[in-house]
Amino acid sequence: MPLCFVTFLATLAASLLLYLWAVAIVAVKRHRPPGWVGGVAVSPLQAAGIALLWSVAGVGWVLFFNVYRIHVDMSAFGDASFQAFNRGYTRRLPIVVLPYGAMCLVWTLMLWSEPARISHRALWGIATLMVISIASTPWAAFAQDEMQDHGYSEEAYRQLQASHLVRTLAVTIAAVWALAEIWRLPKLDMLTPNDASRAGRLDLPADTEGR
Repeated sequence: MPLCFVTFLATLAASLLLYLWAVAIVAVKRHRPPGWVGGVAVSPLQAAGIALLWSVAGVGWVLFFNVYRIHVDMSAFGDASFQAFNRGYTRRLPIVVLPYGAMCLVWTLMLWSEPARISHRALWGIATLMVISIASTPWAAFAQDEMQDHGYSEEAYRQLQASHLVRTLAVTIAAVWALAEIWRLPKLDMLTPNDASRAGRLDLPADTEGR
């Protein structure tokens, strides 16, 4: 297996591990995961995450409305032409899958970050959408492998499009959600302690929250 695909699978596995570990901490210990990412690194990481979300969402819709539909057109010219197109598409997949893997890793890692511009509730929602998109990915991969090995079939094509639609919708919703959080919420240093606490982005002592 090429190194780029090993890297891609490693990022997805790490993303799932970070998410499930965070869920286990919340379920068992009833508090947020520790802030591994803090200080000046948090805001740039969130900015990179938003950029990746919008980039991957755009690529996803291009694939859904354009690239994947070429499978149908190429199948009309016979299996040889279809297989040649499919092999060429697969060789160029790293430019698609590596940013996707990085996006999933960034947003699940964000569950382990200190409070910043995006609320903790939104971070959990976006990370969950990343996990949903990861869960749909194997179905698209299976359909792609099926067509690469046995040629075009309507069933495999529908499976590819359906699973890719789920993945792209999840990423698009996450992208809109993240951008809405950035526009809606004021900067953290402009909030009073009570405002920040109500926004769910600061863990304050009880006596501070009551003031």
